[in-house]
Amino acid sequence: MEHKILRKEFSARPTDTGSIEGYASTWDREPDSYGDVVARGAFTETLKEWRDSGRAIPFLWAHEMHELGAYIGTAEADEDDRGLHFTATFDDTKDAQRVRQLYMDGRLAKFSFAYEVLESGDVTLEDGRKANELRKLRLYEISAVAV
Repeated sequence: MEHKILRKEFSARPTDTGSIEGYASTWDREPDSYGDVVARGAFTETLKEWRDSGRAIPFLWAHEMHELGAYIGTAEADEDDRGLHFTATFDDTKDAQRVRQLYMDGRLAKFSFAYEVLESGDVTLEDGRKANELRKLRLYEISAVAV
């Protein structure tokens, strides 16, 4: 099984409550830098596991899983018709609030997520391109990133 960090970036938008909402992944069928596309429903089981565990999905700064200070909040996510929609809430720490302010100012607007591939396969897209379709993923975290 592979453990990856998504290289495709998706825009997030700050809310007036100091949280961020957006899409960590979409079903747009545009291959990322690895040549992967995400299948609709790829997060169904991992989201159920997160809900059943009673724990929130970690919201990190730049995938720094080994840095305690990089844990800047929590995220809640669900799949909808467009993709994996999430809302992240910031912790009340200096670093988390600095990242929140950068989003509120518009100086940050991207994010990424780390995951493990549990099931994938080759697929031909509508335009004839080949891609690796990620069909079942284990979500580890969603990260705020600069680029």
